Amino acid sequence: MNILSFLIKILKNIDSLSVEQSSALLKISNLLNATPILIGSRTRNYSMENGVVYERYGIKSITPNTFERYLGGAPPMVYSGRGGFFVNIDGTELRKVREELNISIGELADFANVSRKTIYKYEQNMANPSVEVAIKIEKYLDSPLINSMELSTVNLKENLKEAEDIKNKNNAENKTNEENEFKSLVINVLNELGFNPTETEKAPFDVVAEKYEYEQKYEEYKDNTLLLTNIEETDTVEIRKKAMIVNQISNILNSHSLMILENSSNDIGNIKTLSFKELEKMDNAFDLMDYLLDSTKKKK
Repeated sequence: MNILSFLIKILKNIDSLSVEQSSALLKISNLLNATPILIGSRTRNYSMENGVVYERYGIKSITPNTFERYLGGAPPMVYSGRGGFFVNIDGTELRKVREELNISIGELADFANVSRKTIYKYEQNMANPSVEVAIKIEKYLDSPLINSMELSTVNLKENLKEAEDIKNKNNAENKTNEENEFKSLVINVLNELGFNPTETEKAPFDVVAEKYEYEQKYEEYKDNTLLLTNIEETDTVEIRKKAMIVNQISNILNSHSLMILENSSNDIGNIKTLSFKELEKMDNAFDLMDYLLDSTKKKK
């Protein structure tokens, strides 16, 4: 039985989602094999409609009511597109039913108040009708043709690439402040150790890193590969609060959490910390994994 996992971001107005946030959400979802969902209540200056799927940067966006009904077995049927609300229609079934009833494309087009070319596109699955047109077609043919919508993202990697392209295009200004320079240094070291680090934006952690390739002697790490990392120059109360949240997330995901500081390396409660110099001294990813695993065993 396949379990569908969701990674949810909640915003009152879904249009406040930035391309950086969407890129981070898609990256993390890809790593966790989860479906990203944006839950909100407004778009532009209007309230979002229940039962309608919106989309922002390749991420499906719905109201809390729509999500609750989806979890209860009632998926949405309508999506918002340029020009109004539309539905996914089964073009193959449309053509089959129309021909069985001996109804011409022209006759159906006249009743639905669309062109013959438009009906042809519906039947070839080249276009989808508006809600009003779909209801007319179903009524005339006396046959259900509208498909429900799944929230799972089929083209997650493709959506991620598109979001990254937009982000790179919009992100013309260089990050030159010291904080970002330090973060880049840490990411480079993680990469050299053999991790696959992914930088995030607007998340409680700065980097998601994973080690993919394993030698036989490191088999014990095979099912515990994810590392959620905070990268900070100094230790403050706000940073500790953020690290505690990351630690809780890592417990849920059966992963590791780590805070990397520029100088200090004293542990903060259950949160493991390393100084940048200590990180640089490690030979490979498994040195770091050994450090994290040993500290976990000591707690037990």
